[in-house]
Amino acid sequence: MLILFGVAIVVACLFFFGGNVDDSAEYVEPVFTGLLMGLMYAYVGIAAILVIIAAIYNIALDYQKNPKSALKSVIGVGALVLIMVLSYVCASGEAVNVLGLEEEVSKGTLKMVDMELYTMYALLIIAALGVVFGGFAKKIK
Repeated sequence: MLILFGVAIVVACLFFFGGNVDDSAEYVEPVFTGLLMGLMYAYVGIAAILVIIAAIYNIALDYQKNPKSALKSVIGVGALVLIMVLSYVCASGEAVNVLGLEEEVSKGTLKMVDMELYTMYALLIIAALGVVFGGFAKKIK
């Protein structure tokens, strides 16, 4: 974890302090934008793979010891899938005017981006509520 954090710090420093492609351009682009985006894609991919592996491992391990506990893991994965499906249904896929973007983006891509944003917002709210009310629940018990 510390290695991943260190790599992120180094790439962030390169991004912010590494200069720009063309300082006289209307829209300034840092030199290391591609590197930062690639690193973030890699981190999201690593996280997704680890979450899937951990879910499968916990469900298999819990099922042997306590089937009811395994059901909680399945419900958690099902809740995540439900949030993603609801986010996809709520996503509009309407084209957005982006300054400097000349190419057309497909409606499916726009709908997926909206879904990802809505899912991220929902999970952020759930995490914040869990932090706030989780502490209260421990105090009450």
